[in-house]
Amino acid sequence: MLESKRMHTAKAQLPLLSREELWALAERACASHHLNRSARLKELLHFLCRRAWDEGAEEIKEHEIGVAVFERDPQFDSSQDTLVRVQASQLRKRLERYFAEEGVEEPVILEIPRGSYVPLVHGRETEKPTEVLPPLPPSKSTDHRLVWGLSALCLILAATSLTLWLRPSNAPTTGRSVRLFWDNFSGNGRQNYIVLADSAIAAIQDALGHPIGLDEYLRRSYIKDLSEARVSPEYRDLVGYLMGRRYTSLADVFVVRQIEQARLLEPTRTSVVYARDHNVRAFQTGNNILIGSQRAVPWVHLFNDMMDFHVSDRPADFHLQLDASNAKRRVENRRPLKDEPVVFESDTRSPEGDEGYSIIAYLPNLSRNGHTIVLGGTDMSGTEAAGMVLTTETFLEELLRRLPRQPDGSLPHFEVLLKTKQVESTNRGYQIVALHLH
Repeated sequence: MLESKRMHTAKAQLPLLSREELWALAERACASHHLNRSARLKELLHFLCRRAWDEGAEEIKEHEIGVAVFERDPQFDSSQDTLVRVQASQLRKRLERYFAEEGVEEPVILEIPRGSYVPLVHGRETEKPTEVLPPLPPSKSTDHRLVWGLSALCLILAATSLTLWLRPSNAPTTGRSVRLFWDNFSGNGRQNYIVLADSAIAAIQDALGHPIGLDEYLRRSYIKDLSEARVSPEYRDLVGYLMGRRYTSLADVFVVRQIEQARLLEPTRTSVVYARDHNVRAFQTGNNILIGSQRAVPWVHLFNDMMDFHVSDRPADFHLQLDASNAKRRVENRRPLKDEPVVFESDTRSPEGDEGYSIIAYLPNLSRNGHTIVLGGTDMSGTEAAGMVLTTETFLEELLRRLPRQPDGSLPHFEVLLKTKQVESTNRGYQIVALHLH
């Protein structure tokens, strides 16, 4: 237990800090630009500090965090549900950056040590010395694999894009259901933005093996991280080449073409923008269509707290060397309804084709005066399938049949998860496996 009002949570010698001083330190971190826009991460930090500083906890379990902070069912399996670990990792990174940048003058540092959830406070002058690593020999095989992996990925994207572009496309069949949905989306008279995926940032995450958050994406801080990573100059040059250009998937362009051919949006009120060129204000004032998962469109992070379905971000899900024949696509279900799993997982490749998932989220914008559509998938074909559902009468009619109507006749906000089947990167059908109303 804690002794009276004074505490010493440290790995080094430093003056005793009162509870008030410790909380003031945490609040300064929360008020910084690194954390002030993430209500969920601030809530997580407050919970960990309260358990350690106010309640004297010497150990904080992942399970209790999931239940108390992320509203998981008490029966949830933390070995399968990675939400707590992912969010704690994001919090660690944000705290590290705060004390390295905006909070560089803080005499003490607050951190969440790896392998623990108990907050630790220590003085800057007593930080453990940085391990000096021997210089890397030039052009080792690991870096070559990354370079060749990214190069191969660029070629695959180009080849697949050409295939999609040359493939005949049937004009979307519009009807009552398609018009009803798109009139609900854009009938408020606001500006519409179609946001195309940033394929380069998705490739970089696959190579680095971890997600890049929206704050990192906007500030380009991952470039500094990359410069400090133990990778070869060739790899850095390739990443710089990718980030200096604007690549997107032709699956995204396919969705835009479907919308344009069916004339679903008023051209004078519609802009097509690249993810890297967009801004927060548009999500507060307009209607937005985000084409791609949060790896390729980091703006999706703005809606993390609203969304129930998330493409899995386990380290294995980013591996460039992942054996496609054994790969399983995973989607986390963060608020499962009765009898729903916490993780949807596809079967491995079969003679009938590959399985994947598509996510369609129809949500309010940040000011709740407009709408947001997120069209994503576990692969490019999944994103394409999501776009087809919202632009083809026979597909959309089935979906809308399952939705209730608001008193004024409008559609409710919702999320739907589709399991898709692809043969040679071409969709061969889908089924609705989960539908959540918001």
